[in-house]
Amino acid sequence: MEANAPFRICQLTDIHLGKAPLNEADQKTLAKLEQLFKKKQYNLIMLTGDLLWGKDNSVPQASLEKLFTVLNATKIPVAITYGNHDSEGAYDRAELRAYEKLLEFPAEKSNVYTVFERENYTLDVLTAADEIRNRIFVWDSGAYSKWNLEVEYAAIEPEQVNWFLENARERKQADFDLGFMHIPLPEYKTTESSVFVGTKGEDVCSSELNSGLFYAFLRNQNIKAVFAGHDHDNNYQKTFHGVQLTYGNVTGYNCYGRLPRGVREITLYADHCDTKLVSFE
Repeated sequence: MEANAPFRICQLTDIHLGKAPLNEADQKTLAKLEQLFKKKQYNLIMLTGDLLWGKDNSVPQASLEKLFTVLNATKIPVAITYGNHDSEGAYDRAELRAYEKLLEFPAEKSNVYTVFERENYTLDVLTAADEIRNRIFVWDSGAYSKWNLEVEYAAIEPEQVNWFLENARERKQADFDLGFMHIPLPEYKTTESSVFVGTKGEDVCSSELNSGLFYAFLRNQNIKAVFAGHDHDNNYQKTFHGVQLTYGNVTGYNCYGRLPRGVREITLYADHCDTKLVSFE
């Protein structure tokens, strides 16, 4: 990229494809995505979890092939992290990641680190001189708590926080880096905010336990915006302690939610980002 050229990201979240053959709602989702990608040009397509209804899908490859056919046709690099529903069925996260070989244009991952089946990695936006202009951190936020805790959703593990700190050490306060995950951080629940834009149609369903990732952001100061999914009736963004906490927009029709279906578009520059919702309706 040129020093401050726009790097455009399309965030898809909560697509929720069922088993093949796809039902009418799933077919509508894929048709709307095809229409979108004929009109819009992006540098990265970022999928932030719940691609599937995993529990009821005994052959997830068949459903993923339908989705990946749409993504492959764009010839745009694709990156994926998973949500709580993807691995509810017979296939674990490692098996689902193996299907990513069907992607013809996978984004180039760096600093890959897997813990408790959760793959974390970075994507680097490079200048013409091969220097890192922006770094995108991707966390697998997991699914449900595994530690005999009386909470529903998993927290970011301490090992994942340490992974961030290790890979953020070279980044500086002036850098403008992003984060993506499926389950929102507990800080999305905070009421203090200097900016609040969009719809809050349901409570934030984060983990009840705070494992300190946001505090690590404040220590290192390079993460300026975080994007999540999970809560289908939320698509708002707010600023908390200088960090933008943003929801994507529910993409799939085969799931709950009153919001119009669509995507979030992020335009990333060297020192800031702009974001807006793009509705299918």
